Amino acid sequence: MILLQIAGVALAALLSENFILVNCLGIGTRTRAFQDPLDAWRTGASLTAVMTLTALISWPLDQLLQHVALGYFQTLAFALTGPVVVAGLRCFLKNCVPELSRRMDENLSSITSNCAAMGVALLIVQRGYGLAAAVLFGFFGGVGATIALMCFAGLQRDVSFTSCPKCFQGLPIALVTIGLMALSLMGFYGLHLF
Repeated sequence: MILLQIAGVALAALLSENFILVNCLGIGTRTRAFQDPLDAWRTGASLTAVMTLTALISWPLDQLLQHVALGYFQTLAFALTGPVVVAGLRCFLKNCVPELSRRMDENLSSITSNCAAMGVALLIVQRGYGLAAAVLFGFFGGVGATIALMCFAGLQRDVSFTSCPKCFQGLPIALVTIGLMALSLMGFYGLHLF
């Protein structure tokens, strides 16, 4: 039964509650991530790492705040958790893996104010997930966001702007594309394994 619940959390984070397409969280990433598939992958990988670490830190933090009756500081604590995780991750990469730090630093710094990192913490608390489910929700939420970013970047590159009417060229066709991608995931809404 526990495995089905964890699989349900993972599938929900990937499909029916995709952070980018369904919940509209994490859209504030770099605009280049929506145009270049490689940059979309780097931004998505950074977002996945930050969301997983934020979920790992925010669950015990919420338990501590509830234990000492300071639950009203929850939003402030979660708002500060994301930037602290990004700063720690940047410091770790800079000191331990300098080449990876050089390639990912721009993408990682753009995640500092991303609402998906705070959104994952708030959704975990609202749904009452345990620690394992919280970490899996953060990880698969980041993977789902990465897939959405890469698909959209690939579609942006493949869409022929000359074949669509002039009034749809540019931003309108991009909005139609993202809307159709979101509609494709709405078919999974309400999917529960438990």
